[in-house]
Amino acid sequence: MTQSAQLLELLTQNQLLIKQTTLPQQNQSPWYIKVLLALAGWLAALFFFGFFAITLIDITDNTVVRALLGLAMLLTAYFILRSPQSEFLEHIGLALSLTGQILIAWALLEHFELKNKEIWLLGAVTQMLLAWFMPSFLHRVFSAFLGAYAFSVFMALVGLPALFSSIIMFVCAWLWLHEFQVKQHIPRFRAMAYGLTLSLIMIKSATTLEWLWREHNDVVSDTHLSQWLDEGLNCLILLYVAVILLKRYQVTFSSTESLFCLAATLLIGLASMQAPGLIAAMMLIVLGFAASHRVLTGLGIMSALYYIAKYYYSLEITLNQKSFSLVILGLTLLILVKGLSLWQQQKLAAGAQTHE
Repeated sequence: MTQSAQLLELLTQNQLLIKQTTLPQQNQSPWYIKVLLALAGWLAALFFFGFFAITLIDITDNTVVRALLGLAMLLTAYFILRSPQSEFLEHIGLALSLTGQILIAWALLEHFELKNKEIWLLGAVTQMLLAWFMPSFLHRVFSAFLGAYAFSVFMALVGLPALFSSIIMFVCAWLWLHEFQVKQHIPRFRAMAYGLTLSLIMIKSATTLEWLWREHNDVVSDTHLSQWLDEGLNCLILLYVAVILLKRYQVTFSSTESLFCLAATLLIGLASMQAPGLIAAMMLIVLGFAASHRVLTGLGIMSALYYIAKYYYSLEITLNQKSFSLVILGLTLLILVKGLSLWQQQKLAAGAQTHE
């Protein structure tokens, strides 16, 4: 039995692969065909919705009718997305769902203000429900992204701006760490994890909620303290990720490897606290490297470069302070890498002497 056959047999025994005599042949379209179909789907949807809006412009003046029409569009999008996979139909369903959500939000804004806490909480819950139930990968990513953003605005409005990024970061880490543990929900977990990852990168940029800080200054009583608390909680989540990965690789906590890993994680987290977002980027890199996930690793690297550049060109602190912080972080990483390399060489040498 070849190695590939053994792997297939092992996956079948663990119920990770359905045993069948012949695998169905799936014709995967090239990426440029998918892009053209997506553009065609959105163009057709725009023409249809434009004609629909002009025809029913008088009916949509009623708030109740607008909300019911939005719900009907959401249900129609659900059944379209449940149909056999087609890039064209998927984007039509996504556009239909987005239009329905806009109509519902428009109806709600007739009775609530934009800075009302309840409407943002309702939006976050609604988007998370859509991310769970809508049978489309793109729709789940989009809904998880919007739900996380709505939740962050809600947390800021209730006076807890130091917690929302940590909560989103923890849920994002949990989803990536437990992606394959519930077999029937793997597509849901992966799509929601992507959406939360993108929202985390956006939220940690600290520019997406500036409209709220400018117009609602009483939301944040002490921005500096909130930033340090936020980064401290992010550092704890980075430690949580390290602990879970050590358990996964069956490394005992009393071993030298475990203590070195936890100490290095804590040291890197503390050294990165002054640069907002860098801890979250490092977490994405670690998760991507641990799962051999190139897209996640790439997102982590790109976001880390962005956060470093943003921190270096920010005007809140002096250039000398920023340079000193980055030098400390760089030296910390170099010392840890060199120490780990020397320790690994000594361990290999000791093992070779034992075998001799």
